[in-house]
Amino acid sequence: MRANVIKAGAALGAVAALAFAGQAHAATIGSGHVDALAFSYDDDANAIVIEVHEGNTVHDPADVVFDVHSGHLVNRPSATECRFDAGDNWVIPRTETAGLLWAGWSTEDLDLADFGGALQVELTDAVTPAGGNVAVYDATTGATRFHTDPACDASGTAVTESHHHPTWVFTEPGVYELTFQASATHAVDGAVASAEVVYTFDVG
Repeated sequence: MRANVIKAGAALGAVAALAFAGQAHAATIGSGHVDALAFSYDDDANAIVIEVHEGNTVHDPADVVFDVHSGHLVNRPSATECRFDAGDNWVIPRTETAGLLWAGWSTEDLDLADFGGALQVELTDAVTPAGGNVAVYDATTGATRFHTDPACDASGTAVTESHHHPTWVFTEPGVYELTFQASATHAVDGAVASAEVVYTFDVG
């Protein structure tokens, strides 16, 4: 499954900001260890479930805003293709750092062997501030897992890890809404998928 990732222009960015201003989020998370994409399997519905796990707390992604605050700000002297822009970028690091988000994903609540060892996770939609992009990549391997720019050819990734923390880069301040969907082939139930799930990041 290929995603048609949409990078918003100024008009859509303004709409997103207005919508965000009217939303009530039960949780704002701006630091600490969080499995932003925590996958489980609902045997009754034959569906993959995507949640947010923060410590011992489970959140519906619709109830969470991730605060990528000024502590995440990194200035780069030059651009790196499909990674950083020149100048200001906001980075969720791959290693745990006091006061910053440490956002990853987890398949620990399901048995990956039941799905042939992998889930396919797609970034199906993205609403971003004008000029803004998101890159999610592995610094150790160089693999880009997700990117909001179609030219970077990274709208989806195979998730094979039980627990993993990549690097997240946001190139402009503002509100980002990223929509993810997971699919796989279950050993008994066949083709299964999750609902599309929207995540909100407030950057700046």
